[in-house]
Amino acid sequence: MDGKHFPKQARIFEVGPRDGLQNEPHFIATEHKVRLTDLLVEAGCRQVEVTSFVHPKWVPQMADAEEVLARIPRQPGVLYNALIPNVKGLERAVAAGLTHVVTIMSASESHNAKNLNMSVSASLETAAAINQVAAGRGVRVRSYIATAYGCPFEGQVPAERVADIAATLEEYGSYEISLGDTTGMAHPGSAFAVGRLVKSRLRRASLAAHFHQADGIEFANVLASLDAGIEVFDGAAGGLGGCPYAPGARGNIATETLVEMLHRMGIETGIDLQKLAAAAAYAKGLSAYLNAKETCHGNDERH
Repeated sequence: MDGKHFPKQARIFEVGPRDGLQNEPHFIATEHKVRLTDLLVEAGCRQVEVTSFVHPKWVPQMADAEEVLARIPRQPGVLYNALIPNVKGLERAVAAGLTHVVTIMSASESHNAKNLNMSVSASLETAAAINQVAAGRGVRVRSYIATAYGCPFEGQVPAERVADIAATLEEYGSYEISLGDTTGMAHPGSAFAVGRLVKSRLRRASLAAHFHQADGIEFANVLASLDAGIEVFDGAAGGLGGCPYAPGARGNIATETLVEMLHRMGIETGIDLQKLAAAAAYAKGLSAYLNAKETCHGNDERH
């Protein structure tokens, strides 16, 4: 690994406003979600996952999806995205003025059942229906594959299964596939092997990697993914987030640290690090989980 074949540029897909905030225990005011999105855009983020059109019963934090999108001043050149579970969610996204949406499914049956209450095959059928309707509406679909590097219920997930799902999603029309390390189980070996295999199976769709915190291993995974030819990475400002239906899930890889690492390597992202740091600080200030930890640490130091 000499780095000579690393890309000169990498693209960042910012998921903080959705994935970063979705499992916060207390409802975050709409204006704060709008402000976080604005700060990320001001920093140079050109793809932002703003919210999700899921039923509030399952993700109460995203109950204000329409209002958030209505209040965000849309900037030219920025692709505002929302996660959708089905065609109804797609219709809501279209009504809110979005031209880009995100779908999600798992590579493992157990996690897919926990997260989406359906089988993997049923999720593929849903993805097919979404892509079909989206194509007729001029909407582009990005697709996550969760548990791509391992499942908290089943353990190792065969790379061939992940590649098969990715190829099928591409066939349905998804323009980009994002491989999700849902509970931080990936390591550089699996990050490289899975990434390289999936990339070899794709003919049109681009490939992204979505890592979660793993005591620093996530950044080694990014390096291995670069070595496998991946040039798109998901991140959440402040390192917030985690899947509410996966035991042991930790926050997403911190966008600010990810971007700093890439810049030090000479890989440009088009993002202003100073402004991104301000967005990350704002994101952290919204997190009850982080603030609770800081309070506990402060109490420990006083004793």
